[in-house]
Amino acid sequence: MRNYLLFVLVLLTTISDNIFPQYVYPKRELRGVWIATVANIDWPTNRNESSQKQMDELIAILDKLKAAGINTIFFQVRTECDALYKSNYEPWSYWLTGEQGKAPSPFFDPLAFIISEAHKRGMELHAWFNPYRAVKTVGEYKIANNHISITHPEWILDFKTYKMLNPGIPAVSDYIAKIIADVVRRYDVDGIHFDDYFYPYTPKITNEDIKTFKKYKGKFKDIDDWRRNNINHMVAEVYDTIQTINPRIKFGISPFGIVENKFAYTHGFESFKTIYCDPVNWLENKTVDYITPQLYWEIGNKAADYGSLLPWWSTVVNKRQIYVGIFSTKFAESAYKGSPNELEQQIRLSRQIINTYGTVFFSSKSITDNYSHFADSLKIYYKYPALIPTMPWKDSTPPLTPKNLNAKVGSNYIKLEWQKPDKASDGDTACKYVIYKFDNPQQVNLEDAWHILKVQNADETSFTDSTMKNGNNDVTYVVTALDRMNNESKPSIVTLHKN
Repeated sequence: MRNYLLFVLVLLTTISDNIFPQYVYPKRELRGVWIATVANIDWPTNRNESSQKQMDELIAILDKLKAAGINTIFFQVRTECDALYKSNYEPWSYWLTGEQGKAPSPFFDPLAFIISEAHKRGMELHAWFNPYRAVKTVGEYKIANNHISITHPEWILDFKTYKMLNPGIPAVSDYIAKIIADVVRRYDVDGIHFDDYFYPYTPKITNEDIKTFKKYKGKFKDIDDWRRNNINHMVAEVYDTIQTINPRIKFGISPFGIVENKFAYTHGFESFKTIYCDPVNWLENKTVDYITPQLYWEIGNKAADYGSLLPWWSTVVNKRQIYVGIFSTKFAESAYKGSPNELEQQIRLSRQIINTYGTVFFSSKSITDNYSHFADSLKIYYKYPALIPTMPWKDSTPPLTPKNLNAKVGSNYIKLEWQKPDKASDGDTACKYVIYKFDNPQQVNLEDAWHILKVQNADETSFTDSTMKNGNNDVTYVVTALDRMNNESKPSIVTLHKN
């Protein structure tokens, strides 16, 4: 049945190419995926495997994601005050080596490795952190001696089977900012990303932090307002830390999809009142560059309708960006009983809503394992490459134009060659190149995503088109440069005339 539906989808998409080109294929769109490492959800599938096999597995994941059209990776590097990178402060993750505090042997640094491999494929890499969780399940494994729950037990909120850093202690906020600063200084990340774990979902906090409140409440009389302020303060401190060290690095958070039920006429869990999450505050105060609300429900869901939540989120964006968090693992799994087209419908709707700049799927295995042909569907919806949206408040200066573009005509191919542009006024130069192809030199339109052949790394200054033979018809090629913030240069153009 799903194979038949996929065939229909291909047919309808082919027809719609001629009717709604910009709707179906936006030129700029973040196409992201979360690679979860906690509990070995996505990677590594075997924490006791050799370093080489873990690296090979990560390469295979990236290759499959690239083939499906993904252009942004959110890679989990801190699951419970641990590290899937060489941290100066926290122990190696149990989920990487099977023993907290044990480094990979032979040594490799997963974060450095995936940054390099993602960039080779023209993808952005955002390092994903859980800011507060310290011990996901008490007693699940032995905690390392240098873990924060042992070195600073006074910073810990204890629940029955769960431990977390206490957001009410100012030193905790400083510590989280220090962790982020360490990564931002030492790794070539494109972004820093936080997930939705603030105060605990379950059990809901009651009086566990009452002593902290009495000590640090300041002007606050209501403990709930104080808790929300603790989170807001931490978010602002992290944002300021990133801005100070490297302002080009993006900062975003993926909060629970419902803030308060009154906003989008929902009837579900309210994160504002339970986990003290206040994303509207972050947007109002511009302490994030983007928000990825986890809208993990169906279109038409009675308690939480994706079709109602997404439009509401778009109204509070405040000149920042929204990327929609979509539960692809649930909606594409074989046991799902809802609409087999749910994911495709959610992608289509996200492209119709203003201020929505893309989607992020949880989790990567729904694509790499091709759940219910989901990866195949993405190859249709992501038929043409997309540029990652710009962030003008961070950088709006475009790079200079690629130099000396020329075309060499072979018997069954055309090879383009060019030279790297000089540095622009802000010191940036090409990070990637975009190659366009037009059959009519009079109709060059760089906003038309249909004509993008490839987005490639700046270390490649040539491109071979094997789809056209010499002498068939006129053809115009355009090459532009993208800087690190995805600003696009003016075009370099070459036209070949038919014989």
